[in-house]
Amino acid sequence: MTFSEKTILVTEGAGFFGSHTVVQLLNEGFRVSIFDNLDNSVAEAVDRVRDLFGPKRSQNLEFHLDDLRNKDLEKLFSQTQFDALIHFAGLKAVGESVANPRRYFDNKLIGTINLYEVMAKYDCKKMVFSSSATVYGQPEKMPCVEDFELKAMYPYGRTKLFLEEIA
Repeated sequence: MTFSEKTILVTEGAGFFGSHTVVQLLNEGFRVSIFDNLDNSVAEAVDRVRDLFGPKRSQNLEFHLDDLRNKDLEKLFSQTQFDALIHFAGLKAVGESVANPRRYFDNKLIGTINLYEVMAKYDCKKMVFSSSATVYGQPEKMPCVEDFELKAMYPYGRTKLFLEEIA
């Protein structure tokens, strides 16, 4: 199977990291579907990617405006076989997570658990999960490395840690 036959789903693909990732995937010849609710992103980013690639190459790019907490995700998976997924979606501010933890738990946990369930149902087993160094809390030494103790201190980091464990 060539790259051009492989389809990658990028959640929050209209965000900063997502849109740059989408550009690289398209450059490498993948077909890309973006699934984004535009909480931390803008539709203009998708338009810019389309402008960059032109009408013909943009045929390899789809944009779905929706939220992972909605069950519409299953409809997308039933129509497209994804070879892999890159998961950037979710709220992202530590301070805001402290002020409104329930919003973070709802957004990040419910949305990603829905995603995991649909991926399992449709046999999509390859995923890059965008985690965070906040899962390590306040490490005693720097630089922080992956074998440090996991002890997230804030709701944002705890949601990332929970989702890593669930995955």
